[in-house]
Amino acid sequence: MVDGSTRYQIDKQFRSGPIESWSGLDRTLDRPVTIRFLDPESEIGKRVQLQARSLMRLEHSALLHVLDTIEVEGRFGLVTEALPERNLEDHLAVNGTIGSSETLAIAIQLGEALAALHAAGFAIGDLQAKHVGHRNDGTVVIVEGPPTGDANKIPARPEDDVVSLGELIHELLVGFRPQLDYQGRHELHPSITNAFQQIIRRSIDRDSQWSSASALVLALRSLSHDLDRLSAVTKLDQVDYLKAERSWLAPAAFLAALGVLVIFVGLFVTRTRIGSSLVDNVREVVRLEPEEAILIENFETQTSGTAPITYRPGATPTELEIVRLVDFDPAGDDQKEHPEKIVLINNEDSSTGWYTERYTTSDFGKLKEGVGLIIGLGPPQRIDRLRISSPNIDWSFKIFTSDKSAFGAIQTWGQPVAERNKVSGTITVNLEGSSGATLLLWISDLGKELPVGGHRVTITGLTVTGRPLHG
Repeated sequence: MVDGSTRYQIDKQFRSGPIESWSGLDRTLDRPVTIRFLDPESEIGKRVQLQARSLMRLEHSALLHVLDTIEVEGRFGLVTEALPERNLEDHLAVNGTIGSSETLAIAIQLGEALAALHAAGFAIGDLQAKHVGHRNDGTVVIVEGPPTGDANKIPARPEDDVVSLGELIHELLVGFRPQLDYQGRHELHPSITNAFQQIIRRSIDRDSQWSSASALVLALRSLSHDLDRLSAVTKLDQVDYLKAERSWLAPAAFLAALGVLVIFVGLFVTRTRIGSSLVDNVREVVRLEPEEAILIENFETQTSGTAPITYRPGATPTELEIVRLVDFDPAGDDQKEHPEKIVLINNEDSSTGWYTERYTTSDFGKLKEGVGLIIGLGPPQRIDRLRISSPNIDWSFKIFTSDKSAFGAIQTWGQPVAERNKVSGTITVNLEGSSGATLLLWISDLGKELPVGGHRVTITGLTVTGRPLHG
């Protein structure tokens, strides 16, 4: 533990760089805090000091509250409320997308915070999901950029913040930011409603952009009121429906009473000697056994005397490390499918990604059954979910797993553990604890034709969630 202040206990560093972030404790008020240290003589240090002094009185729930400034061993320290444990990027990684009402609530909070920041003469420049903390009470807070650090983009301008908030709204609704077509224009996902599309379009298109963040907030509030009225009308319709269906209540009550009678008979049977005998006989027929830990045996590699691999169901799922990604085109002439684009997956830029060749039809011009990506996880893992981010519409895929580093023909992968058809946007696939050291994302249909013609699938992000296998 480092202790450089009489009031603040400085505990653990959780981020390094020009601006270091430490967890700490305000001894006077007995509350957790975050302390950011930097060199006061550096260019960044001078900017942050100026921002902190100008913005300490700025109050908004979505702006990280600056509590104090300190000096420790010649370094400038900025004391703020404790950072949330999760951010919007983490939330999307688990849930894929966020509903319309919640997206509106988040966007309004962020828009108001940006408007307050702009009124004070500052901007962030590039607001992303990872820059927005997600508190346990559902509120959000901007954790990167003024007044707690340097701007995310230099120079940072208010119009850049309006663009990035519009892109973030798109990402919350469908899982990724708007894509650029071959002419450099933004393509909005067709699943987004027209009302949202109009707001997003006016945010990201600079020629017709909202005049300010405040104007964007007014549009968001208007849409929120429309959704509230629609919800109220729906509830009234539900009440009318229930009134019309009251004639069903008597039969429903009879069925409920019959159910209680069946349960009573069941309890009688299982608690009497006759009932116990019957249950024992049934258990013998169906071979009921007490619940045990799941045993996973690798018949291909296990040798005599080797302990089998067991899986502990209580393990908490976490994001697994992807140790390698390889393009997979076993039926191609050169067996390659843009390997140079692999690095664009998970590169924090949702407008870029790996993509297939462009084919004349969605079934690969009838040249092959499909192409794919091999996802290497290192040692075998228990795989719970695979999250796939793609801007494409109505494409289809299968997911295979292998306990080895497999590269053979598609027939050698066995049966798929999951299959999805006609999907659009980001999707999280439940793999139900399948074991494997390698995943194959096999694209079996390229989906809807591109605006520029032809068919291809782009993958912008891949996240694997699971648990370790324990020996």
